[in-house]
Amino acid sequence: MALVSGSLPMVAAGGLALPQSDPDRRFAQGVQEYNNNRFSDAQTKFERMQGPHAQEAQQYIDKIKAYQQAKGTADDIMRRNMDELDLDSVESAIRAYEKAIKIKSDGPGQPAQKLAGAKRIKVIIAENLNRMTCDKALAAAEKHQYKEAADSACRLASSEPTYACGGNESTELCEQYRKLLPPKTPPESKVLAEAKAAYEGNDFPGASALFKTLPGNLRPTAKEYMDRISRYQSYMAQAAQQSKDSKYEDARAAFTNAANIKADGPGNPGAGVLRMELAEGLEQFYAGNYVAAIQHLQEYAQSKGEKQPLAHFYLGASKLARFFVTGSENAGLKQEALKDLADAKQAGFNAESQEVSPKILQAYHDLEFSSAR
Repeated sequence: MALVSGSLPMVAAGGLALPQSDPDRRFAQGVQEYNNNRFSDAQTKFERMQGPHAQEAQQYIDKIKAYQQAKGTADDIMRRNMDELDLDSVESAIRAYEKAIKIKSDGPGQPAQKLAGAKRIKVIIAENLNRMTCDKALAAAEKHQYKEAADSACRLASSEPTYACGGNESTELCEQYRKLLPPKTPPESKVLAEAKAAYEGNDFPGASALFKTLPGNLRPTAKEYMDRISRYQSYMAQAAQQSKDSKYEDARAAFTNAANIKADGPGNPGAGVLRMELAEGLEQFYAGNYVAAIQHLQEYAQSKGEKQPLAHFYLGASKLARFFVTGSENAGLKQEALKDLADAKQAGFNAESQEVSPKILQAYHDLEFSSAR
């Protein structure tokens, strides 16, 4: 069948196909829908576009999505009640409307009118905020609270320098209130800061040397710190001597007094308190005062001191010895004793060198036999 002269070529594909110029026509229809703000119809046509206009169609799709997202974000913000809006949120809405307008100034949803409305609301919010800040400044000044007054007035001046507040421009009011502030306390001298750092770092000799060089206006502070150092060192010296003399209760009290001045001070007074608990517990054990021994050793064990295996061994030994001397009446006491001994055994404590009753050592070895079995 011959083609009629001047007609468009056709191809068969399950029937007559569209003429070759149809993509141009469909693209032009999509652009027309876009220009007429029928974004949904335009997007549908563009998404079906193939061939030479596919890239241009995708650009239109991207514009539609960006427009809808920007305007939707702005609309969501501006739907809020007036008391839920603030300057930051309205600013965000304004930027979003401006982005949508840049994409299509006459786009759907009247973005230009909504932008103008958002800007009017921004002015209202700013005016309300300025008035509240002004009122706060004037009220604080009336109460002679000049720091709060200056803070508010100067904050107002930073945003609205010429705002009239109390008969003055905000910048003038800011300066007036600043002049009424009391003079700032001069900063601590560098030497005082170094002296305090030395004290905190437990360099007592260095701290004392620095404190002695401070001028008269800083001497009260220097004297306070030097008194602390002197009392601390005195308590620690007492504790050391009393510990040497086996006066464990007095030594414990001296260590506690030192810890109350500086818990992490040189010599670690907190650890000294625990050492005295352990030492007195051992002394009471060998003196046969098992009740007192249990009390002190339990105090040490509960505090998680460094010598836990030793403490648990003698705590168990004290309880077991008390069990024996009371006629083996308290089975619960025996079970507690064996548990403490087992804790010491599990930690690898060697009891061979300890001067304790053979019955206690046997109980300790039986634990080992039972564990091995």
